[in-house]
Amino acid sequence: MALQLLRLNAYPGRIAATKTGSVVPDGAFFLDFARPLKALRAFGIGPVTGFLVPVIHQGESRGGFVISVSRSEPYFVDLKPLWAHHQPGHKVAAAGNADNLAIVADFAAQFPEDCR
Repeated sequence: MALQLLRLNAYPGRIAATKTGSVVPDGAFFLDFARPLKALRAFGIGPVTGFLVPVIHQGESRGGFVISVSRSEPYFVDLKPLWAHHQPGHKVAAAGNADNLAIVADFAAQFPEDCR
């Protein structure tokens, strides 16, 4: 499924991301503007074919996950301007203290194709 960006009332000013159409309760992932967007190119040269997009779980203070977004997805054209507007991003305090296994399970539930 394609990337979907959402605003959650409980987290004003942050942009939630999912590829399943829903967000796991107490397990949302947000665009992580504290880390750079990485362009993907065929054979390392030529036009951009996709991005590796950093995301951060609501229970983390430092993110480590990335998702892939291909050129054919609707939000592809919006990602570079979003990063330009929000970078350098500031670190956001964790909204809780999720354990690592729960974070991995939340990631798998919302980004199944990025777990392969």
